[in-house]
Amino acid sequence: MKKEKRNKYATEEQMEIKRFVFVLLGLLLIIVGIYFFTRAFVTKDLFKNNNEISYVEGKINYDAVVVGTMLNRPYKEYYVIAYSNENNNSSYYNTVVSKYTQKTKKEKIYYLDLDNLLNQRYVAKEKEEVSKTFTDRKNLKLGDITLLKVKNGKVEKYITTIEEIKKEFDV
Repeated sequence: MKKEKRNKYATEEQMEIKRFVFVLLGLLLIIVGIYFFTRAFVTKDLFKNNNEISYVEGKINYDAVVVGTMLNRPYKEYYVIAYSNENNNSSYYNTVVSKYTQKTKKEKIYYLDLDNLLNQRYVAKEKEEVSKTFTDRKNLKLGDITLLKVKNGKVEKYITTIEEIKKEFDV
């Protein structure tokens, strides 16, 4: 008995499905190849030991404020000291503040960095523009150094010279 050879005839739809599956598999292979190429040669972490990866824990500075939040701190009475860390006298200002913080009877101090982009619109460009008193935040212009004593959410004292700040801190 002779076997008859059967010809397989595929319809056009079946041929389209086969082509689609092959294209889909080809794309999948290309995407997987790009993924491993990127891991191996761009990020170079494919062959690294996972123990070598180090993570840095983020820290939140609760002593820093911006102008928008300086009047609503959780203390009844506190100071806000504003100066630029880029200022030539910033280390001197830090020393004065640290001497005050070493005292036993002291109020809480918050730092307002004038270099912070959120505070930039409140920085005086010229010495003549510096506010002498605090009326509201809209008209506030801070100079090289400013100390605000806040009591119950309102500015009680507004000091703009280091000599007066030292008197206020009694240092």
